[in-house]
This record gives sequence, C-alpha cells and structure tokens, in this order.
Amino acid sequence: MSLAIIDADADIRLVHRIPHGEARREADLRDLIAAHPALLPVHDIDPSYGTVATVTIELSIPGVGFVDVLLIDENGRLIVVECKLWRNPQARREVVGQILDYARELSRYGYEDLQRQVSIATKRQGNVLYDLARKAGSILSEADFVDRVSRDLAAGRFLLLVVGDGIAEGTQRIGEYLRDQPGLAFSFGLVEFAEYRCADQTIVHPRILAQTVTVERHVIRSEVPGITIDAVMPVERIATIASSRGPSDTGAAWKKFSERLIAEMRFDDPGQPQARNGGVGWVRVPLPANLYVNVYRSSSEGGLGAQIRFSSSEGAAIYSELRAGEQSIAEEFISAGLDAPQWRDDDVASVSLTHRSPQPWDEASEAAQREWMAKAANQFVNSFRPRLQRLA
Repeated sequence: MSLAIIDADADIRLVHRIPHGEARREADLRDLIAAHPALLPVHDIDPSYGTVATVTIELSIPGVGFVDVLLIDENGRLIVVECKLWRNPQARREVVGQILDYARELSRYGYEDLQRQVSIATKRQGNVLYDLARKAGSILSEADFVDRVSRDLAAGRFLLLVVGDGIAEGTQRIGEYLRDQPGLAFSFGLVEFAEYRCADQTIVHPRILAQTVTVERHVIRSEVPGITIDAVMPVERIATIASSRGPSDTGAAWKKFSERLIAEMRFDDPGQPQARNGGVGWVRVPLPANLYVNVYRSSSEGGLGAQIRFSSSEGAAIYSELRAGEQSIAEEFISAGLDAPQWRDDDVASVSLTHRSPQPWDEASEAAQREWMAKAANQFVNSFRPRLQRLA
C-alpha cells in the first residue's frame, strides 16, 4: 500500500508503507501515543469524548501487569491503551485478553486506588487525574469529577484501545470473544498505526480497523448503603464487532447519519427535549425519571430498534406500573402504524420495538431508516412520557 503526497505545486510523490516487522518497537509506539494522544481516533469511535490527555505510561495494576498508556478526557472518562506489534497469531489472541484483564481489575478499584497507582507511576502527589482533566479543559468540580470517575470504575465503563502496526486477521474471532464478556461496560477499538517511509522521515497513519457497536449496557446497583455495584447486565446486542471497512459501520458514516436523524426528529410533545448522539450506532432520547429511549441501528443484524430499559429497583417498580397499561400502549403504537412493543421481564426489564432493514444500505434505505427511527422515537415519547410524568 502507498500514499500520495501532493505539494503546493501539485507535484505528486508516492510513499511506501514500511512492512510489518520493520516498523517501530512497541515501546516506541507507546511513547508516541503518550506524547501525542490526539493521534488516536478516539472521537471517531465515540464523539462524546472531550479533549484527551495522557495520564501516564506503564501504569502498574498489581497482580495483572502494566497498562501501556492510560489516558483521560476532560470529563474524567478513562481510555486504556495496549500497544502490540502483530508479528504472530499468539499476539493477536492474547492482547485482547490482556486488556480485558486490566479493565476487570480496574473495575474493582475505588477512586483512591486509582489515584494511588497514578501517583506511584507519575511520582506526583495530590489528585493528579483531576489536575490533568482541568488542564484539558474540565469545568467539573473536584467532587463531581471524583464521582464521575468512581462510577465509571465501578461499572467497568472504559474505552479499551488495542493499537498495532497492522491487524490483518482475526477481528471476527475478537468480536465473538468480546460478546462473551459480561460484567464490564467497555467500548473497544482496534487501531492500526500504519507507517510510511518518505526520504528520511516517517509518516504515521492511524486508522480504525474495528470497533464495538454498543447499543446499551446497564449497571445493576445495590440499594444497600455502602455496597458497591454488583454487576453489569449486557443487552443481547452488546459489543457487536463492526469493521470500519464497511461504509455503514464507521464512526464518520454514523456521525453523518445520526446528525440527519436528530435534525429530522419531530416530537408531538412540545416539552420533549431533543435527542442526542449516544455513540456509534445509537441515539438517546431523554425521558422523565432518568430514563431514555435508545434508538439504534445494527449493521451486523441488519435491523433497527428502539428500547427503554428499567434498571435499579426504582426502574423495576416503574416498569411494573407501566405494564398495567400494556394493552393501551399497544393500541397507541398500532394506531401510529407501528407494531406493538415487546415487554420483557428479564434481569433488567425492557420495552422494545425492532424493524428489519437488511443491507446493503443505500441513500434510499437510509432515508427510510431515519423515517422509521424518528417515528418510533416520537411514539415512545407520546406513550411513555406522560405516563412517566404522572408516576413521578
């Protein structure tokens, strides 16, 4: 593979990729990312992330190993980076398990535990994480920042990035492995740092090879004071691997699609807040009682959906109250030209609606997708918002 460099005089020069095995060492890759975290396509994977800053390299996780690079955004969201040169199949198999081990162990940490390990690694005292977030532009108070990071730690809510010099195969098997990982609310991305030789210089081209499309994960919290989070319950569509080579699955394609979808959403309820992008593959429509409608599309399943999930004991109680009106709600959806929603009494109760939309997706099919998703979101608001307001 080659790249073309076009100068100001329109002269074209081809630069050739450095073959695998001749590129930089893992430590060089680690140091490059730590020095220039903006090289990572974090915002293509999840546009909701803010400015990203490096916390440290070689963060010790006792009993597990050392995280290559730990990053944090201005709002306290953690990014765990593992660097790997893909010279043998064993590396491809082991690196995903390795980064998941880090995530599992971090999910057992409290904020003080993380702060201690960061202080050891950086040889700095005080609230290093908060200081870095403030330099990156955070406007959170220290207490709010600590609460935010603590919640993410307890939920296992991280962005996990495996960065290598070339990941040629195995993404499907990696996807299957990720789907078998309960208990963590992570997002995951495979990022390639392709290197090209240009005279005495090296050009580094970061690109996403694959990422998880997480429709929704929900945390079950104990109601007993002093007891931490028990588990994270995955939705059926959890962590579907999506190669960015597919035009419908890239962060850029979703961003363009979701912006149009949100702009085209119209709600009959004049008090309904606007939807917002929740991440690659889904849009969030807020509802009362700290609930929301999750409107999504899944390229791997060839379908669309809308769903409300009711976590915690309060959510379960709300679900029970709403289900008493199941028949009336079904009639309202059918009158709007939609199917009746499905009620599920799982560990985390939910009400959902799905719609088939097989690939390939062209402009006409995407227009039809937006029409259905907007219609479904509007009906969920019409049926559930007033009922939730009455319950509140």
